[in-house]
Amino acid sequence: MHALTSTVTVLERPDAASLRLGGNDVLRYLHAVCTQHTLDLGPGEATSALLLSPKGKVEFAFRLAVLADGVLLDTDAAAAPALAERLARFVFRYDVTVGPPQPGAATLLGPGAGAALAAAGLPVPAAGRAGVAGAGPALVVVHPTPAGVDLVGPGAPAAAAELERAGVDRGPAERWEPVRVALGLPRAGLELTDDVLAEEAGLLGTHVHLDKGCYPGQETVARVHNLGQVQRRLAGLRFEPAGDAAALPEPRTDLVTDDGRRAGQLRSVVDHPALGPIGLAYVRRVVETGRLVRAGDRVATVADLPFADASVEDRRRIHER
Repeated sequence: MHALTSTVTVLERPDAASLRLGGNDVLRYLHAVCTQHTLDLGPGEATSALLLSPKGKVEFAFRLAVLADGVLLDTDAAAAPALAERLARFVFRYDVTVGPPQPGAATLLGPGAGAALAAAGLPVPAAGRAGVAGAGPALVVVHPTPAGVDLVGPGAPAAAAELERAGVDRGPAERWEPVRVALGLPRAGLELTDDVLAEEAGLLGTHVHLDKGCYPGQETVARVHNLGQVQRRLAGLRFEPAGDAAALPEPRTDLVTDDGRRAGQLRSVVDHPALGPIGLAYVRRVVETGRLVRAGDRVATVADLPFADASVEDRRRIHER
């Protein structure tokens, strides 16, 4: 099994947590409160969704997998307690139970992810579906992602240990952030804050069912989508090389164009092992891809997301550090 070590790496994900929802009305309840159509989902199906404010701003983003006896949500660990409280607050008309947040997640990076899962006796999910194994404290759900697969649920740490026994190298949790930024995946508290619309964050195609109505914030989503009114978009930044003394700018640094006009705001920045210094920012629509902008003392080029060849570079270079 040691051939796996050259094609895949497993990372701990302390930034992720899961919530177990049960009851006869769980899919009907989620359909009523979130942006996704959940009524017709069956066991093994998976999707992503948002909870919005009445004004259509993003409050929570999560992924869900349908189990035989409920649903497992996963989200950012820092947002999980508030998400659990929000969901529990409005279940009084439904047969729904909301469990407490459970830590435990891992990400499997690389083209050998499927072979590694099979070698460890874990389910290999098809696109758009989730693999489910175990139950109770051993429950683990496997989601395919652009980077490989995610393992979530209380059984995820044990599943990661099984992958190591099957010959998979374990990498430090810090490797995830450069991968996330390169793929353009927004994160709670950084790109996903209460001043952001779903369309600005690029989440309409993955987290919102545009033909579904009657959920908090739906009118704003429909109006913005139909009229194209958003003035900014989530974009990438490629920072130009600078001397050692020129540190990368901090998140929330304002961006300006070369002629001094407001261009947007930086939200995340990393030194990627293959792509160099890159960031995620909300950039004004009038600032086109390829334009130079300044963030503090650093100059960057606006780039489309995901960064070109990001997943290929991550898979190739993740093993070199």
